[in-house]
Amino acid sequence: MQKKSLVLLILLIFVSACNKKEILYVQETPPSESHPEQTEQIDIAIVPKVMEIPYFQAVQQGVEEAAKSSGATVHFKGPTTADPAQQEEIIRTFIKQKVDVLAVSVIDPDRLSPVLTEARRQGITVLTWDADAHPEARDYFINMVDAEMLGEHLLDSLAAQIGEEGEYIILSGSQSSLNQEEWLHWIKQHNRAYYPNLILREVAYTNDSPVTAYQESKRVVKAYPDLKGIIGIASLGPPAAAAVLKEENVPNDIAIVGLASPRDMNAHLKEGDVRGITLWSPKKLGYLTVMIAKLMQDGTVIEDGMFIEDVGRIQVKGEQIIMGEPIDFTAENVDQYDF
Repeated sequence: MQKKSLVLLILLIFVSACNKKEILYVQETPPSESHPEQTEQIDIAIVPKVMEIPYFQAVQQGVEEAAKSSGATVHFKGPTTADPAQQEEIIRTFIKQKVDVLAVSVIDPDRLSPVLTEARRQGITVLTWDADAHPEARDYFINMVDAEMLGEHLLDSLAAQIGEEGEYIILSGSQSSLNQEEWLHWIKQHNRAYYPNLILREVAYTNDSPVTAYQESKRVVKAYPDLKGIIGIASLGPPAAAAVLKEENVPNDIAIVGLASPRDMNAHLKEGDVRGITLWSPKKLGYLTVMIAKLMQDGTVIEDGMFIEDVGRIQVKGEQIIMGEPIDFTAENVDQYDF
């Protein structure tokens, strides 16, 4: 591995000191500007991609905690499946209710950006979080991590496990997901620059469905007999891939890395099926989204380096708010996390 990748691997061993009941990653006295005076009651609508998967359930926990902390009225409602038509209908309902802030994890930016633009025309503050719309359709995108850093880290993690050579595939969620496509871009870029002997055979899409994630994992394992690695850049990918490898009695020489809930990967990590997995705190993301909405409605300017209580210091790059750094989960630390 070249020098840059070695440095990245060292820098990107992320540790969190939070316990099961905390969102905090840092303890620090917040500056006074992050505590605006309480103003009139505000109405915030948070719309996830889909309701009944662990990732968005953890987001909901953070949303509910932030609602209590901020005193805002917060609604959390999303589709039963990752269906942009259902999500659009929910968004239109919130527009009719004249909420103050609409914050959406966007399934399909082409389909949903027009309705978000309509919400802005009606005076609603529009945020995206987790997955972005087209920039003109929202005020800010609340991003979990820096996309370039994450893409490089995931490929470095795979390369370290398989000796920097061999075939791998990527399990993504949806081709319409702008953030996943950006992570994919940086993985490919890093591959070209630093790992000439790593060969990406295919990008498969799960469509944010557990059933499809399982089916695609099974298909690619059979399609590529020389497969050495799987990178999951959507949270349903690594658990599905790990389950398939176990069912098919595939030897542990196929490495799985990527993004997944530590709760979903707990047994796989402890049993040695998977050496490590990466994510951020979705609970923290939900909390931050509500607090940004509240601060904006209170007239606070969102600035780079601003301290958000129970979150920490955020980065602001143009119209993008970056929450922080990802966390690597292993058998040794996975029990510290309950999402």
